[in-house]
Amino acid sequence: MSEIKKIIIGTTIVLIVIIIANMMTTVPTGHVGIKTRFGKVQDTTINEGLNIKVPFIEKIVRIDCRTQKIELTSATATKDLQEVTFKIAVNYNIVKKTANELYRDTGVNFQDIIVNPAILESIKAVTAQYTAEELITKRSEVSNKMQETLKEKIETKGFNVVDFNIIDLDFSAEYNQAIEKKQVAEQEAKQAQYELEKAKIENEKKIAEAEAN
Repeated sequence: MSEIKKIIIGTTIVLIVIIIANMMTTVPTGHVGIKTRFGKVQDTTINEGLNIKVPFIEKIVRIDCRTQKIELTSATATKDLQEVTFKIAVNYNIVKKTANELYRDTGVNFQDIIVNPAILESIKAVTAQYTAEELITKRSEVSNKMQETLKEKIETKGFNVVDFNIIDLDFSAEYNQAIEKKQVAEQEAKQAQYELEKAKIENEKKIAEAEAN
């Protein structure tokens, strides 16, 4: 066999291996594959495992559809114009069947473009409906309402909101001082009421003893 034939055969084998390698692609567990052809997003997605694609023409973008957690801090105002800072934790995932539409419209930076702004908007919208005191006494209700508001904003765009939690909320130093003074005043009022009731009972007891004598 001549050197030229050997080179041709060797080159052909290398090309075949390259083509086969470019035909095969894998999608990890919990992900979905977005197929693009000449840069255009295709209507169907590919599932987990080994898949075939047209080499050099089609590309696969892998989107993580597992539940992801975001923690955000947001400063906003209450119904009675008190400053409050929330620390929020949100669990969400991407809906697999519409992941190609999400990628086509937003790309892979969807968390910064859609999710984070929607969370912040939901926090502000709901907080404005409650007074500072209600945020404390109705914390569970507030959290549920924020979750529902967030769902309305992003579930139509291909996301699923799994959980929404208020980790912490903190008011301004002035408001905290006002709350502390109010609590002290309430305690003092209760103590004064107690002393008054005690004196009344003792006085009635003395009167009863005097009448008995």
